[in-house]
Amino acid sequence: MIGKRLKKIRKELGLTQKEFASSIEISEATLRRYESGQNFPDAEVLERIANKYGVNTHWLVTGKGPMFLKDSYKNIDPELLEVLTSLSPEHQKKLMEILRELSNILCGFKRKEEK
Repeated sequence: MIGKRLKKIRKELGLTQKEFASSIEISEATLRRYESGQNFPDAEVLERIANKYGVNTHWLVTGKGPMFLKDSYKNIDPELLEVLTSLSPEHQKKLMEILRELSNILCGFKRKEEK
C-alpha cells in the first residue's frame, strides 16, 4: 500500500507530517489521507518525492526493490538534503567542488592527528 510506504519514507527521513507535506508541496491533511489510504498521490506528487529525496518510484508503487536509489540518502540530514536539492545544477556543481576540497583538507588533518 502506497500510504504505508509514504509513512515509512517520512519516518526514515525523520520528518513530521507537516515537514514532509510542506517539502513536497501538499497540505498536511492531504498527506494524512495518503498515509491512511483514503486517497492516493498522483504521478506529480510521486515524482516530487522521488526527486526531492532520492526515493525509488518502483519501490514506492510496488514495494519491490530498495526504498532509496542510493542507500546513502537515509544517512543525510533531511534539512541538508532539502537545501541541496533547492540549488540549481550549476550551484550544486560548485558546492560539490567546495565540499571535495573541504573533505581533502579535513581528511589530511585527521591523518596528521592519528600519527
